[in-house]
Amino acid sequence: MIENYAQQLFLYSPQAVIVMDVESKILEVNTAFKQVSGYCLEEVVGQSLHLLSAAKLADDFYETIWLELMNHGSWQGEVWNRHKDGAVYPAWFNVIKISDDSGNHSGYIAQFFNSSYLKSAESTNQQVAQYDELTNLPNWDMFQDILSTRITQSKEANEQLAVMLVDLDRFKWINDNLGRAVGDSLLQEVARRLGSVVRDEDTLARLSSDEFVMMLPAVEGVESAIKVAQRVVEQLSHGIFVDHREIFISGSVGISMYPEHAERGKDLVKKADVAMYAAKQGGRNTFRVYSELMERSKGPQILREEDLITALVSNEIQMSYLPVYSIYSHQVVAVHASPYWLHGELGLVSFSDFSALLENPDSIKQYENWLNQELQSLNVIWERFPSLRFISLRIEAQQLNSKDAIQRWVSQLSQHQKSGRLMIDVDIQTALEKEGAVFDLLTSDALLSITGFACESPALEQIRDVQPDFIKIDASLVTTMSNDERRRKIVDSILAIADQLNIEVLADGLSTAGQRGELMGQGCMLMQGPYFGTPLTLAQLLEHLAVEH
Repeated sequence: MIENYAQQLFLYSPQAVIVMDVESKILEVNTAFKQVSGYCLEEVVGQSLHLLSAAKLADDFYETIWLELMNHGSWQGEVWNRHKDGAVYPAWFNVIKISDDSGNHSGYIAQFFNSSYLKSAESTNQQVAQYDELTNLPNWDMFQDILSTRITQSKEANEQLAVMLVDLDRFKWINDNLGRAVGDSLLQEVARRLGSVVRDEDTLARLSSDEFVMMLPAVEGVESAIKVAQRVVEQLSHGIFVDHREIFISGSVGISMYPEHAERGKDLVKKADVAMYAAKQGGRNTFRVYSELMERSKGPQILREEDLITALVSNEIQMSYLPVYSIYSHQVVAVHASPYWLHGELGLVSFSDFSALLENPDSIKQYENWLNQELQSLNVIWERFPSLRFISLRIEAQQLNSKDAIQRWVSQLSQHQKSGRLMIDVDIQTALEKEGAVFDLLTSDALLSITGFACESPALEQIRDVQPDFIKIDASLVTTMSNDERRRKIVDSILAIADQLNIEVLADGLSTAGQRGELMGQGCMLMQGPYFGTPLTLAQLLEHLAVEH
């Protein structure tokens, strides 16, 4: 009866079973063998197990199996098999040595099964543990392991390596106002666009909700990393369609270099984070390369929102004024007003460096109250110099996040339009994302100037949709266009579109006579920047205008 049970177990076992002689030649197989291997008994009888093998194995591999069988009577392990149809699969074998009734060695029995499903489950668990579920990118844990390995390789090869942190600007607003589903779809598209920038040997990972990190091994200096950062900023500046809605987002990028800035992975990421924060404070939609000065002066650990709120009520925030010149008359025709912070430790901090702190309603409202008081000075300027065309003022996207904020702005702007015109400066992303809010501001009879083309040429359709009164050429373009062909083409594109749509252009950041001549030759009429002098206090501005006029 036991022999009958054994025969039934052999025939109906869900695992493939092979009976072999002392020379490892196949004598018999069960039903499951054909299901697992694709072969029937007639095709394998008299053959060795090599028939099933997917690749030639080393002699010492078979020797190990033989020694285990001779010494211990059994062996188990994984071997890659080839199915009759050519498919390769992993098989888990359990082989035992068998003896006859006299105790003499009579052959072997091998039992095996396709173990790919185990590997699939293991792979799934590994995927969950090491990859981001939404984007399928490596997660932070996996990135740290890869970075550590790459640093070791870079050290041995005496090569440089770059770490690049990418933070999405205003993603929280999109998630909060348009919904989690829209935010998730946007993140997936961002991951795809970032993936189009990296090389095969690079690593792209998702660090947190709205942060991605890139590791670029074997780069040829920081210049190579900067080119990648420029492509990242360019990729993220194009609109993303989600549910038939075009959403505009941008990215702030921080770069650190091995071994120049740090030699350990976590330190490289920390330095890249400091540089990324500097990019945000520099106006977003741009990149920065780490420097020690960032940590000593304008690092995130020093500039805090609560300090800004205190500064707004203690006269540490002041308004500066920069004259805008007509390139033809060489006269001051307008003024740009910009806040600055007289920080107790850092000295003078520009608006672009602290505007990122205006994120919460408390700080925004406190800033609006301060600004409303400062705007009273506009009437003084316009009463004494009514020929000025405008006074411009920068407005950040977060200042337009609520209907109440917009209504307050419309009210404030309307109060200061009695004897002149105020122009608001808004970057193109804000103008497109918050088109309704910007339109409401313009009902106060304010002018509109758009900026934010430092990394890409403007699209004609975008400019036509926004209908600005002015386009402002970013200072970063003005200062680099003479020796950067790509930047020059962006400037050319801005001027060409402005001419086509009959929009005036104002160049910011003019610092040399060469830049002045170049822009003048291209038809740019208005300019401002250090070429004409440093920013002025209100008293200095009034004195300067008195001399000019």
